[in-house]
Amino acid sequence: MRLTGIGHVLIAVHDLARSKDFYTGVLGFEVLEDDPEHGGLFLTLGEGSHVIDLVPMGGLPPPVVPQSLADLKPSLGIAHVAFPVASAGELRQAYFELTDRKVRVLAAVDHESQESIYFCDPDGNVLEIYWERPDARAIFLRGRKDQDRLIRMERES
Repeated sequence: MRLTGIGHVLIAVHDLARSKDFYTGVLGFEVLEDDPEHGGLFLTLGEGSHVIDLVPMGGLPPPVVPQSLADLKPSLGIAHVAFPVASAGELRQAYFELTDRKVRVLAAVDHESQESIYFCDPDGNVLEIYWERPDARAIFLRGRKDQDRLIRMERES
């Protein structure tokens, strides 16, 4: 078997309209198909078909949104979904776009091979935007230390 990538991720959400606004308005996804009879809302980043499937799971208790990375407890299942950007500058821009839209950023972290921003969607699902250094593969192969330093993002003057 030879897989060629990850096709899509299904995310269960409490309020589909609120999540649609977040994923399209904040993160820039496009609606590919809105089909509640066959699963929900299929979103794309503009290439190929769907990347995210949002499925409403109404009737469940309200989500608990973590306030920091320390609030995340290890558990089974998917801990977060990550989306790459092309440069460190784009990562900084994403950080300020999130904070300007009042999205709570849990942390900005330098993982040695990449820099990441962790935040939550309206249902507390953890998402990551990251910029991978050009030599990330070599860093992994030589045994990265993954010392996870917090990054302080500052606006350019």
